[in-house]
Amino acid sequence: MELMPLQIDLPPGFSGMPVGTDDMMNRGHAWTMAGNLAGGAGKSVEEFGSYLMALVPTMQANGIRVFGKFAVGRRRGDVATLTLGVVQWPDPAPGSRDALVAAMAEEYRGRHKGAVVQPVRLPIGPAVLAISGGEFHLPERDVRTQIKAEYQIPLPDGRSVVILSVVAESDDAWPAVAEATAKVAWSLRAGETP
Repeated sequence: MELMPLQIDLPPGFSGMPVGTDDMMNRGHAWTMAGNLAGGAGKSVEEFGSYLMALVPTMQANGIRVFGKFAVGRRRGDVATLTLGVVQWPDPAPGSRDALVAAMAEEYRGRHKGAVVQPVRLPIGPAVLAISGGEFHLPERDVRTQIKAEYQIPLPDGRSVVILSVVAESDDAWPAVAEATAKVAWSLRAGETP
């Protein structure tokens, strides 16, 4: 099945990689990203690149097309992770995209009780917007705060949904996370067929 070509505008300072079906291109993107981020992660380019390449099959299997990080918020060191994926339904969605978005929003509310969820209208069409936050308790009493902004955007082809998720580990950064995610979502448009 051919996927609808998409284009987005990524946040300033975004360092990441597109994920496609061409393994040579994926390897090139992974090594470029490793070159940009390995030093900050305390790893060699080879080690970091190997980690990224190990993730590629899982990203491909989950429809992820773009993955990376960018600075967000006012505090130095606040970094957000952006993931954009496209999932396919086995059959075309029945009815209008507005009705589909209303049903998706209701389902999201049911699964994520603390999230703020609402239908929104983007230039590409109707979408679900969800903002959530929480704490994750890790071993040795390490508690991590996480804020997430997510858009679920049914595409005009009736078979695909874009899921755009931006996550940061800083509750202070939540307005910046919401703003950056909205800018990416609003920039989503159909790309040109190669």
